[in-house]
Amino acid sequence: MLCFFLGAATLHAGSVADLPAGFTIRHPKDGSEMVWVPAGKFRMGMNADTAKKLAALLGYKDYHEMAAQESFPEREMFVDGFFMDKHEVTIGQWKKFVDATKWKPAKEPGQPDSTGTPTWVGPELKPEEAKLPIAQVTWRWAKEYAGWAGKQLPTEAMWEKAARGTDARWFPWGNEKPTAEYGVISMTDTSLNAPEPVGSHPKGASPYGCMDMAGNVYEWTSEWMEPYPNNPESEGGPWGHHFGVLRGGSFYHTRLSYHCSKRFGLEVQETYYHVGFRCAWVPPVDFDAKKYEVKK
Repeated sequence: MLCFFLGAATLHAGSVADLPAGFTIRHPKDGSEMVWVPAGKFRMGMNADTAKKLAALLGYKDYHEMAAQESFPEREMFVDGFFMDKHEVTIGQWKKFVDATKWKPAKEPGQPDSTGTPTWVGPELKPEEAKLPIAQVTWRWAKEYAGWAGKQLPTEAMWEKAARGTDARWFPWGNEKPTAEYGVISMTDTSLNAPEPVGSHPKGASPYGCMDMAGNVYEWTSEWMEPYPNNPESEGGPWGHHFGVLRGGSFYHTRLSYHCSKRFGLEVQETYYHVGFRCAWVPPVDFDAKKYEVKK
């Protein structure tokens, strides 16, 4: 699994690398609020002993019921500094992309007829829709948006560090059991009906200020679903270069999906009404972050 990306090392030559954790800007292209995740180490994944405790907290008899073994083993990772979207990409932002590029969904090879189109394709946008997360987006469509904005889909390491910080917490808010006050989350075996406007549950914010990294809609990453190195339980997993990795759970998938290290593989040409994304950004070395600062 790749946790480094080209260009990140140049940050060390400029002042942007000295930004405090959570420093918030408004991105100059798509207008999204983005928070700074400083360079450094963090604990990624989990081991069996942690998985047992987490399964017990969530009401499972065995961690295999929640496929926790797909996140084995826990290990120390280093990621260079980057900005992460504070919120999932919204329908309002997607409209801006569609209007600017005249984007239209094109069917991909092997794509099921049932895939449909994103939850908004125009021409009119109702005001109450603008702050909902865009969903029913394939991996390629998410990458097209990211490319237009000059950003990227986050790697798994970027996503997980932005979600859990450096203290190996289980959920973005800490180790407390998920409840509705923390996000668009179902703790029963019954799915919720729909997403909510992004940022509706600020109590569930990550250590850097990212919202909805548990629940609302799943989020694409840039990587394939492959076993982590030295996973002791990798046999029979959903591996291969046709499954992209989703993170964060959704309103549709219930309590097994919300912990920060949870991985979910989906065929990259497929999508569903609870699959969206957020972007990461490595700014140029001469980027003047103060110019775009969002005052809290």
